[in-house]
Amino acid sequence: MKRLVSALGALALLPALAACGSSDDTADAAESAPTSAVQADSDPSVLTLDEVESMLAALEDMTGASRNEIRISAISYSPAGSLAVDALDPAAPTEFNQYIANIYTDRREIRPYDYGGADKYEALEATLFPAGEVTPEIVHRAWEDSFTRVEGDPAELDASGPRVSRDRSGVVEIAIVNGPERDRQSVYYDAQGNFVEVS
Repeated sequence: MKRLVSALGALALLPALAACGSSDDTADAAESAPTSAVQADSDPSVLTLDEVESMLAALEDMTGASRNEIRISAISYSPAGSLAVDALDPAAPTEFNQYIANIYTDRREIRPYDYGGADKYEALEATLFPAGEVTPEIVHRAWEDSFTRVEGDPAELDASGPRVSRDRSGVVEIAIVNGPERDRQSVYYDAQGNFVEVS
């Protein structure tokens, strides 16, 4: 359902990435981890603005850089408080990693990617953008708006966490899967949070 993240030769790059598990796999694993007392008071099916801000703050702590200095190819936010980010290491900008965090379990993990070496670096760079390019407010607003864009009984709607990446044309977009269990729909927004389409 989700379109492949691809820009300026990135399709040739993706098969070379060799981290264990995808961002979606990581988010699922983080969600299944033991929860803290803080999370017990929250609704794991609801994504709040504070959670998005806290997840970005966790990424800043892990990298030692501000969100606008961290260059990423994708970032996924989970309503359960987990974050998965594919990004260059700000301290070693030829090293590409997956950063995994959960704000409720204090999980922090860095998984290195093999993106194919120096000859693939230019293609990798073409997919990157600052982690702070899409603000927490826009991410949260898009997530809430996605419930109004899909078909189905409102009581049965269930949204995944937003994923921010470049589309095939190289434009940064927000993608959210929402809808009833048997009729999942992908909702897309631009980097400013403007609704684009449902597919």
